[in-house]
This record gives sequence, structure tokens and C-alpha cells, in this order.
Amino acid sequence: MYIESVNIGYDYNTTTFFEYLGLTYIYDGDEQEVNTITGGQDNLASGLGFYYFGGQSPHFSLDRLEPNGSELLFSSEDEYGRMFVNEQADYKVISSSILLGAIASGDSLNLKPYLVSEMVNYFLDYNPVTSLKENIAELISYGNYPNPFSSETKIEYSINEPGLVRIDIYNSSGQIVKRLVEKELTPGYYSVVWDGTDTKGNNAKSGVYFYKINTGNFTKTEKMILLR
Repeated sequence: MYIESVNIGYDYNTTTFFEYLGLTYIYDGDEQEVNTITGGQDNLASGLGFYYFGGQSPHFSLDRLEPNGSELLFSSEDEYGRMFVNEQADYKVISSSILLGAIASGDSLNLKPYLVSEMVNYFLDYNPVTSLKENIAELISYGNYPNPFSSETKIEYSINEPGLVRIDIYNSSGQIVKRLVEKELTPGYYSVVWDGTDTKGNNAKSGVYFYKINTGNFTKTEKMILLR
């Protein structure tokens, strides 16, 4: 079973049903407190990350939860759990305080359909030999240092197939700050430096930023922190 609600903890915390979810309700969250969500390790959400466009309405002040017998699938940038899976001998349940309709990768290849397919595969006990995540890992690798940084950070990446490569910097609201790379590249190792400025040459403010590497067919996004 899959169940989602921004008030999943508030609505079910005092009921017997909540025990089946394997969760502990902490309390209601604040408006617009979730900007990104990141998948956990070694499960169907591993390696996935999304922007969350829940809006400012109190309806999107997501419940803060923690596992109590369940396994964490996604957490937000504030490290609160937002989606969980609880597998028992006679049932499986994925419970979520985030709304699937409000998440997006912002990529040319949107990974939300892949996430949904992985959930279906999980419920059906189907484990395909190859997956989209594995294909992405084979085509592109990346990393940046230092992180956090105060003046500049170096983004290193490698690609295994020729094609157009774009690298963009986004702020935590999903707005593009600067395009660093847009060129045809052959397979190999590359690097580019972001000096912490926007497209107009102005210094970006301290905060969380994301760099997105797009190879045309595949995209990966990673977080970095600028401290002035």
C-alpha cells in the first residue's frame, strides 16, 4: 500500500493504523520548509534527489516524522524524514508526508516516473537486472571541492559518451544562477570552477546551491554550500 498526506502524522498518530506505518510523529512542520528531498542509502530511493514545490499554504507544512520500525526513503534538507517504507511478513506500506505531485527533478529526464516505477517494482517483488540509476552512474560521475566553500569551488566530472554537456548553478528556490558549461565534449575527465557569482557578475549570497550536470540524455544534481 502507498499512502501520502502532508498531515499523515497528525491524522493517524493516535490510531492503531499508525502503528502499521512504523512511524513516530514529531510535530507539524513550518510553511515552505522543504525545498529538496534526498533518497536514503541502499534502497529504492538511493541516489535520487528532487526539488519540492509544495508552496506557501499551510496545507504544505509537512509533518515531521521519524522511523519506528520503518526504513527511511527520503529526507529533506533539514534532515527530517519525509517518506518511509515498512515491510512486514504480511504487508508492505510506503508512507509519505510529501506529495508526489509536488516533486520534480527539473531535468530533461524527469526521474519522478522512475521513482513511481521503482515503488511498483517493490510492491510486486520485481527487481530488474538493470536500472536507470545504474545507467546514469555508468555515463557520468562528478564531485566538487571544497564544499562548503567561501570564494570558489571546483566541480570535477567525467563522461563516458560524447555529446552536449551543460552545467548550471541553481539556488534553493530552483532559479538558475549561472551557466558554467555548454559545449560538445568527448568522453574524458573535466573540471570547471564556480567563483560564487551570478550571470551578471554579482556575488551570490550565502546559502545552499545546486549544480546540475546535463549530458543531454542524463542529468545529475548535487548540493553545495556557499559561506561568505
